[in-house]
Amino acid sequence: MADFNSVGLQFVQYYYNQFQVNRAELTNLFTDQSMLSFEGEHFRGTQQIIQKFQSLGMQKISHQIVTHDVQPSSTPGGIIIFVTGLLKMDEDAPMKFTQVFHLNQTPSGSYYVHNTVFRLNLG
Repeated sequence: MADFNSVGLQFVQYYYNQFQVNRAELTNLFTDQSMLSFEGEHFRGTQQIIQKFQSLGMQKISHQIVTHDVQPSSTPGGIIIFVTGLLKMDEDAPMKFTQVFHLNQTPSGSYYVHNTVFRLNLG
């Protein structure tokens, strides 16, 4: 089994890079059972999740990861990742955000996002 810390770091780097470059490429990280909670709205399945990402409307986006914490989950091979950082959209000022991922392992050993929760820290 891969070290959960290295898997978590690799995932975070890949996810946020793809989110900035081409959000549609994130399709391979989700399944029809995956769930996204985004600012209180809920989306299930790859199609709904990617549609939400595409609908965000910003031209430029960048994430600066400040911290990421990784733990194994109770699901065999599963991983929980907690991320904090700064999100910059277009020419707006950076905003603090948090995101949690629950990754599950497939029988072939790869990972997919089973659950993710995203929130801006505005208060």
